Amino acid sequence: MKKIILTLINFYQKIIAVALFNLGLKGSCRFYPTCSEYAKISIKEKGIIEGGKMAVIRLLKCQPFYKEPAI
Repeated sequence: MKKIILTLINFYQKIIAVALFNLGLKGSCRFYPTCSEYAKISIKEKGIIEGGKMAVIRLLKCQPFYKEPAI
């Protein structure tokens, strides 16, 4: 299952993201590494459940209306 998810992320990075970029829909990720790269890393290191949870939280933060909470 982990291999399938990582393959889907790779497909997104190499095909879909490149196609969107070529269509003029340039992504401007506010994070480094990008959200898709972060998802790959977290799934590889933490597994599907915990890494997937981390990736979803990161994706929810990756939008223009998200503001970091004040500490």
